[in-house]
Amino acid sequence: NRLNYWWVWRGIPDYRVSLDRLLKNLDVDNQQILLDKEYGLSVSDHYWLKHAKEEISYRDLSFFRRSFDQDGFARAMFSNAPYDAPESARHTPNNTLAGYQQKAWFHRRDGLVLLKGGTPFYQQEPVNEWLASKIASRLGIICVPYVTEVYENRLVSVCPNMMDEHTELVPASDLLRYLDPAKDEFQLNPYLTYLYEIGIRDAEKRIEDMLVLDYLMMNSDRHPQNLGFLIDADTMEPKGIAPVFDTGTGLGCLVRDKELEGIQDIPNAQLFNARKIPYEKLLDMVSDLSRYHFENLNGLEEDYGEMLKKYQRISSITDRRIELLKNLLADRIRKIKEQVH
Repeated sequence: NRLNYWWVWRGIPDYRVSLDRLLKNLDVDNQQILLDKEYGLSVSDHYWLKHAKEEISYRDLSFFRRSFDQDGFARAMFSNAPYDAPESARHTPNNTLAGYQQKAWFHRRDGLVLLKGGTPFYQQEPVNEWLASKIASRLGIICVPYVTEVYENRLVSVCPNMMDEHTELVPASDLLRYLDPAKDEFQLNPYLTYLYEIGIRDAEKRIEDMLVLDYLMMNSDRHPQNLGFLIDADTMEPKGIAPVFDTGTGLGCLVRDKELEGIQDIPNAQLFNARKIPYEKLLDMVSDLSRYHFENLNGLEEDYGEMLKKYQRISSITDRRIELLKNLLADRIRKIKEQVH
């Protein structure tokens, strides 16, 4: 049962944005069919399934080495117009790409990158991902770097793959299924205990870095699949905490303009199995805020506003909303500075 659960959730989820259009464009009845098209291969880990008598090796199949029809799948994923995708579009590592937002892997000069869209009404998430990586850079937090682009007339974030042929991600959700903590236990505690036991000594500090970033971004989506640690895929030895990733669902990206002004008072943070908690609770778990140089964030709200304006033609975001978001970010920075003093 656990293996079946893992296999089903390895594929594209039922809640993917515009899933029906994707399946129609690829001419498949459901997304589970896609899992079998390429042996369940992923570029986040190195697991796969084949028939027992089939003579083929992982080295032959790995998408870290092998090219694939990236444009065929991506057009089927992102395009608003009907698209009769070629057969090759069904044979990609995107068949094992989880998550709510539209997304697709691309091979580029420096390796694999992930294109990821935003919620249709504001398309704010890609710019939020860019902002989170800028905040992290200024505060010395290890984070996946994000840039923004336009693909198929949609705003997308673009980030490099943190995995490679010898490195894979273990999401916290996978580890917690193994640890099986009590239902009423805060899952952060057994998670950190395990990481410490396997030799990841800076796990607590790195989690605190993530909490600071989540506070500033008002991230509401830090569930156990959106963090984890890296291991050596050949030896299974731990390599350390994964860089912070998936921080786009924040700064009121899902609410209307009129709701933005009071959004800071709404407890909407998530951390492991703790949901709808005040954002201030995240800072309560940080041992020493004085080690962060928050003055490095001065003026960042203006850069954020410029990025939002840059894509107005695509996102149709209003000038009023941009001003509200700039003020919201400036207020988050002001409040965390006050926490230090």
